[in-house]
Amino acid sequence: MNKKLLSGLALVSVAATGFWACGEGNINGKDWNDDIAMASNDQDLQTLKDNALNECRITPDCYAKYQGYLEGTEVPTSVDNPVPDVNSSNSNGGGNSYTMPTVSSSIKIARSSSSINIIDDPVESSSGAAPITDDSFGTCVPAKNPINKGTAVQWKFTANSKYPDFDALKIAKATYTWSFAADAVDDLSGKGTTSGNITYPNSGATTASVTVMYDGTPITVACDPLQVNGDPITCTVAAAGGDITTDAGVATWTATCTSGSDITSYVWDGTDAGPTGNTFTYTFAAKGDTHTPTLKVGNSDNTVETVTCPEVIATDASIPDYILDATTKSVTVPAGTSVVTASYTKTDIVWNGEITGMQCNFYCQSSSNDAMDITVDGVAMEGKNYITGQIPCESLVEGYQLKIVSNMEVTCGKQ
Repeated sequence: MNKKLLSGLALVSVAATGFWACGEGNINGKDWNDDIAMASNDQDLQTLKDNALNECRITPDCYAKYQGYLEGTEVPTSVDNPVPDVNSSNSNGGGNSYTMPTVSSSIKIARSSSSINIIDDPVESSSGAAPITDDSFGTCVPAKNPINKGTAVQWKFTANSKYPDFDALKIAKATYTWSFAADAVDDLSGKGTTSGNITYPNSGATTASVTVMYDGTPITVACDPLQVNGDPITCTVAAAGGDITTDAGVATWTATCTSGSDITSYVWDGTDAGPTGNTFTYTFAAKGDTHTPTLKVGNSDNTVETVTCPEVIATDASIPDYILDATTKSVTVPAGTSVVTASYTKTDIVWNGEITGMQCNFYCQSSSNDAMDITVDGVAMEGKNYITGQIPCESLVEGYQLKIVSNMEVTCGKQ
């Protein structure tokens, strides 16, 4: 049954027609071919009308299309033979009261003096205006980025609720036209704000755009770029240095990358170092400063791989993190080089404070059963689990900077 939009009525004395809401979201006039009994009086007609309007209110598409009429914000349109409304105070001859429901201004209305005229449901027409480009109207991004060539991705548009004259109802009624690169293949499964599945057979950077027909005005929004990768790139990055005293604050990152296509670029922190620039340096100003460089590696098959680099924290051998004194008694240091501030007093070591030329016993222990290889203030100590050696007692007092170099994490102190 082809539903039609009611646009007029016939005789004043026989105003027995009504409205109902259909699944497509329209308020429709009764088709004379519909198997629906005609209302016999104004009250029956009003009941049919009220039921139809109530159904429209709970049907999202119908409510969106006729919100103004349902909420009474649109000005009623007067016609010669309006729909009777028992709630109206205006009477016509026999005491019947009439009002005409107002619908969208895009709906065409026809009327006749002797019969009911109906027209097909109207289709929202374009204003014919050229699209305007306004990226502030919303955002458009690929659902995944990057992707590999030969795979598909969807694009998503999100309206900007802070856009001037933004109206959620107008957005709900808008239509969306998507545009893609010439080599893209669209499966046409898109639904409004989301595009279809777009397949890219070739590698390289690409983009898209969407034109939104918003309240009769076409607005085009450019989408964020999409990277379509070809041959994969595999990279690892190692970091070293960064001590203010021993390295002049310079840290170095070295990338080791492989690919089926030639590496063409190493872009560190936004600067292209070319096909051989796999190392990067950064100079710290102070202990505790940190830096994690960004790295993008490209190859001749248009692949651009974003690589995760390790963070480096600046150290300073002259300002150690470890303190050894009569209170702490021991320190736990990691594998590598650590600088310990030894702050015993001389009388902590001997009762009269005379330590010149004296040797003090020093120990290191580990929870591992592996062989320990440790140097304390230049004195080598080797063994397993627990080892001892002698260092000058002067190396333990008054803020002396005691350097410990170990092949594993150890806990050390004065015996």
